[in-house]
Amino acid sequence: MTIAITGKNLTIEDLVRVARDQEKVELAPEALERIKKCRAMLDKKVEARETMYGVNTGIGEFSEVVLNDEQVKQFQRYLIYNHAAGIGKPAPVEHVRAAMVSRCNVHARGHSGCRLDI
Repeated sequence: MTIAITGKNLTIEDLVRVARDQEKVELAPEALERIKKCRAMLDKKVEARETMYGVNTGIGEFSEVVLNDEQVKQFQRYLIYNHAAGIGKPAPVEHVRAAMVSRCNVHARGHSGCRLDI
């Protein structure tokens, strides 16, 4: 049975089924709409060149630095690469599946501005 991710009702039991039993997941229709709505708002603000921390500015001590279009693209890649570090053996598949569905659940709330293809 496929688990519908809503951003509001993921249980430990659901997480275990996804992680250990390879249960399939899908985004619930209401989660899809929230994600689309938030992304559209973000795109509109970017197009209007509104200053948004961490989107078109640096972070931390560089929060006052507004980035140009090319710098925004490079910065967004940098953020991903900066967090893509690891040490030791690869994590067990069930740990990775649990982490991924947990992140999907957070993004399903529709507050992050992520793209659906992510």
